[in-house]
Amino acid sequence: MTNIGFVLALGLSAGFAVVFTPIVRAVAARLNILEKPNGRTSRDIAHIGGAAIIGAILFALIPVFLFAVDGGALERSLIPVLIASGFLVFLLGIIDDLRSLHYLYKLILQISVSVFVASVGLALLDHFRVLRVPLYLLLPLFGGASVWMLVVTTSFNLIDGLDGLAAGLACIAGASFAAAGIFLNQPLAVVLSLVACGASLGFLRYNFPPATIFMGDSGSLFLGLLFGLVSLLLLIPGTNLFFRMAGNVVVLGVPILDTALAFSRRIAMRRPIFEADHRHLHHMLLYRFRSVRKVDATLWTLAAAFGALGVLTMRGSVPALCAAVALLAGVYALALRRMVRFSTSEASEEKILGACGIVASTGGSRAR
Repeated sequence: MTNIGFVLALGLSAGFAVVFTPIVRAVAARLNILEKPNGRTSRDIAHIGGAAIIGAILFALIPVFLFAVDGGALERSLIPVLIASGFLVFLLGIIDDLRSLHYLYKLILQISVSVFVASVGLALLDHFRVLRVPLYLLLPLFGGASVWMLVVTTSFNLIDGLDGLAAGLACIAGASFAAAGIFLNQPLAVVLSLVACGASLGFLRYNFPPATIFMGDSGSLFLGLLFGLVSLLLLIPGTNLFFRMAGNVVVLGVPILDTALAFSRRIAMRRPIFEADHRHLHHMLLYRFRSVRKVDATLWTLAAAFGALGVLTMRGSVPALCAAVALLAGVYALALRRMVRFSTSEASEEKILGACGIVASTGGSRAR
């Protein structure tokens, strides 16, 4: 894999996303697949932008794998897996975007996709003798991979709550994983990371606040699925496994942190853990700053810091890991305390939703 291949992966995916996004937006408008004014936005806006992101990634991967990747059967076998998983996630996302699936049905489908990708991925790695582990470790690996895929896809789905936020975080995560892949000599992970970064960057042109299109569940779930797969690839061949696993978590620090906060505060407040609300990390910042762009800039900066620390951690840096743990723990403790106190003593549910709704008229705040 040459540097030209890396540039091609980034450039093609970004270019395809720039071309496909307005087409998807026009099709959505023609078919009246639009999100009506509500608590999320005050405008009619297309929310199936994930179709453009998935299309850009898959269309970019085909020429890159054919002409730029010096790979063998494993790389060629990966394309059908991505196409199949992309179709499943797109179908799940589209159904949820159009029908608002009950969380239980959505969770079952997410688990099914995670299990599918984990099982097929491990089977391919074992078949091509890339992953060499004893038989008794395959089941724990399968279970761990499935859970991790579910965590990452769910985290990216939950963090997609403001214009541009998830797309920007995907750009940063993609760049971070690409850098880690270069350092760890994992060209396949680099290519997948760069196409995710490029597609998100191209989509961000239309999703930047005030957005003219949302990625929807189809886009956020697929990006989460792809980053989950990339992070698993970075664990191969298994040296310095602890640092690589920790680094993956740190790189995805912002979405994982927001998910941990979501479940923690709902448990602390004795609310259903899958109940949608407007108390996510970005909602709290939105209530404070009253500016979607300021919230995006704040969380993108935090994500960039986590990305740099995560890459250093994967290279075995103990100081970077300690700094990342301290930063994660500090943000978690401060944010959880603020969320619980804000929810119980400073404002009622109506006031919280009202505050978010005021800003959402120009920003697109969404309950997750």
